[in-house]
Amino acid sequence: MKTPRRRRSLRRLLYALGAAVVGVSAGVLTAAPTGCSSSCGSNCPINTAVIETDINVDPGITALAFNGPACPTGLAQCRGDDTTTFCNHIYVTGTAEGTCDLLIAIAGREPMAIRLQFGPRTTVGCCKGFPVVGDWHFTIPVYDAGIYGGDGSTEAVRVLTDAGVTDAAIADGSAIDADAAATSDGD
Repeated sequence: MKTPRRRRSLRRLLYALGAAVVGVSAGVLTAAPTGCSSSCGSNCPINTAVIETDINVDPGITALAFNGPACPTGLAQCRGDDTTTFCNHIYVTGTAEGTCDLLIAIAGREPMAIRLQFGPRTTVGCCKGFPVVGDWHFTIPVYDAGIYGGDGSTEAVRVLTDAGVTDAAIADGSAIDADAAATSDGD
């Protein structure tokens, strides 16, 4: 025969177990992803181009500008590690399908333009943005004049050779148009 004290103990134990089950169930439901699988972020196409030095030093970037329909709004930004460098990598995230030219001036070098191409808005799962088409990673060699793409290609990089290019033309984006007209072969 069970004593009243033992019944209360069993009842308390059942209440405690019931509360634990409810708590664990609520935790599982709260932590479950909604609308987007947890692997979505690792399967998204790359939509940000990176232009950076090959070692952690400032290369002497003196001016940056965007030109093109797929460029981010606002001024081009350059970042460093905020301790030993202040401007050695640039991130460019496309805002539309099309091209974006990053105009870059580095002390002691000819001004250059990096042509980035962004594809149509992604439709992969919960991914957002406009994927980079072609090279997405470019290196600014510290001890060399030429910026190059991830596979060593310089196909997307042009030196702006027009003798009439001014700092103002680089800043407002017209330098790339002048250079394109000067180097066009009529294609």
